[in-house]
Amino acid sequence: MANSADNILHQTQLFTNFTAKQKLIIIAAIEVFAEKGYAAASTKEIALRAGVAEGNIYSRFTNKRGLLNAIIAPVLSQMFPDELDDFIKSRLHQDYVSLETFLTVLIKDRVTFLKDNAQIIKIVLSELLNDTQVRAQVVDGFTTQYWESMTHDLNAMVKRGLIVDWPLEDILRTMWSMTGGLILGFLYFDQPLDANTVNHAITAAIKALSPN
Repeated sequence: MANSADNILHQTQLFTNFTAKQKLIIIAAIEVFAEKGYAAASTKEIALRAGVAEGNIYSRFTNKRGLLNAIIAPVLSQMFPDELDDFIKSRLHQDYVSLETFLTVLIKDRVTFLKDNAQIIKIVLSELLNDTQVRAQVVDGFTTQYWESMTHDLNAMVKRGLIVDWPLEDILRTMWSMTGGLILGFLYFDQPLDANTVNHAITAAIKALSPN
């Protein structure tokens, strides 16, 4: 799986309030949670991988749930919103000349984000299915600006005859199903996420959403 937890910590400012030893615990926890899932992970294994005493986990994070929350909270409150804001500014409200260009840019952008943050995304997705509060926070994270920008782009493409004239919800559902298949296959079934796989998904999305 792409980028290690160690790389994620060095590339972001999510965990600046922790000591060096606590960051080792977070790195180990991200790796173990991503590999085994929260339920099957143990603080003993996390401590062993981090090279610290198990008591260090309890003294700072209280328990395994506290450690998971310490990982997820800044991801949902900072990392995902920042990424979404960048996505809106760099990928939406563009004058795309074709459906192929639009889908290629959007899908490849999301695939790159997935590869760069695979372990974190896998943890959040697992909690998304099991925790209603996490689910609500993720849904709320899709800001009004995101929906307005996506609606603007899709409406413009419909008017220009570049994309099928469906309700916007159906267009988005089709796009998400294509991207979601790539994500789930990569994260949970060890399916490749190489150029050919991504291009095939883009081709399928183009066929599904083409007005002709």
